[in-house]
Amino acid sequence: MKKILPIIAIHILTATLCSAASQPSRELLLFSDAQDITNTWGKIRFGATALQLIRPCENPGFEVIHTIPQSDGSYLVYGSTYNPDPEIKNFTNAFAQMTEVKTTWNLVRATTRDGVRFENVETVFTSEPANWQPHCAIAYNPNAREFLMLRIVTDTNGMGYRAFFSPDGKNWKLHSNEPPFYDGDSMSLFWSPKAGRFVCICKTLQPVIKHLQDHGGRTSSLHNGDLRDRRVQIIRSSLDGRRWEPDVSMQDLWDRSGKKSHVPREFMTMPDANDPPDMEFYRCISFWYHDRSYAMVLNYAASPLAPLKHAPQLDTEWWVAHDGLHWERPFRGINALGDTFPDGYCVPHNPMNLNGMTLFRFGNKLLGMKQDRISFVGARANAEFSTTPFLMPQGDLLLNAAAPAPERAFATQQAYIMVAVLDENGTVVPGFEADKCLFKTVDEIALPLVWNGKSARELAGRKISLRFQLRSANIYAVTFKE
Repeated sequence: MKKILPIIAIHILTATLCSAASQPSRELLLFSDAQDITNTWGKIRFGATALQLIRPCENPGFEVIHTIPQSDGSYLVYGSTYNPDPEIKNFTNAFAQMTEVKTTWNLVRATTRDGVRFENVETVFTSEPANWQPHCAIAYNPNAREFLMLRIVTDTNGMGYRAFFSPDGKNWKLHSNEPPFYDGDSMSLFWSPKAGRFVCICKTLQPVIKHLQDHGGRTSSLHNGDLRDRRVQIIRSSLDGRRWEPDVSMQDLWDRSGKKSHVPREFMTMPDANDPPDMEFYRCISFWYHDRSYAMVLNYAASPLAPLKHAPQLDTEWWVAHDGLHWERPFRGINALGDTFPDGYCVPHNPMNLNGMTLFRFGNKLLGMKQDRISFVGARANAEFSTTPFLMPQGDLLLNAAAPAPERAFATQQAYIMVAVLDENGTVVPGFEADKCLFKTVDEIALPLVWNGKSARELAGRKISLRFQLRSANIYAVTFKE
């Protein structure tokens, strides 16, 4: 994975989406890697939170694929229904199943206030019959003031990506019958404000010699018969959703001509030497969150218990990228779906922040965690770090933290968090010393940061940073509230 330059982790999220009302500005400090902190002492660690089953609920009849926060606290939700060909069971040839069946899909809009119940459900688009695949994704371009939806339709060259555009989220138009590229049958899509581009991450195939062979096809009859297709990811980007970089395609997916073409290796995002040798990246669902992007990746490995067949999925993993393009994997070994895996094998959409929770809807299940807790910085023993400098706004500071950390619940007697305010020279501001802001045995998303009752509001307009001292605790975020 490539490294990227340090960026101050402060971002004002203002969603102004066509006819939808604008979302109030909200500032947030997040912590996911070393770019978010400085001047450390002790053993600092970064971690991620696994999703939990919040509650079972009734299936809404569509799959949620994109969510947009509204000014009244609700979310506008886009969903998809997929209608397969009822005659598909009569096709005996796998290729015929993929190319000759006629399917349709609907795009629906709705609103929700809790992620459970959906109101004002309306169908805004119905496709013509074609060889559509169920995977799709939506994102909004604030520069062009238009929505982009990507759908996959299968033809004799493979799985072609089609782009639909809408100025208002209700009236959609297919850009062209010619796909900008062909690739695998899984994707995600978001707009990166830092890159000023759409980012599409989709599954592609890499020819490798597999130690264990599963149901994956041979790379080509004209090449080494030992080469098999391994699932990896490719990161594409676009200024307008019409022309993509890279524009290379994975052609002739089923090798009918014996000239199957793969995506060049330099464009692939692959497992590395720290991964199991047989690991594959099966699916990646990514989204923009405040000032960075996260992704949930479904990992896979073949199994001798399922020779020449699709093996069970391996686990899931959180990825992070500050610009949406250059991804890091600091949370390996943490199963992002927790106990909900494998019933929900990957989140299908960007999250909803509702009622103090970060939520994902998966069929008849509501998954989530406490709000803004996807990643964190923490310490087992005594440690210290400072945030990157920022201009103190006209408002109060709120802390999202847990002491003791959830994984160290036994450490109640030893856990603490102390916070000082530093000026632009790194000197403690008088009256804002660490011993005047102390937390013990807390687990809240909005703890007021006060120093013997005094707010940092009085420092508005000054460049400051926060100096944390902690033990057996996790720091998830710092929020600014007017």
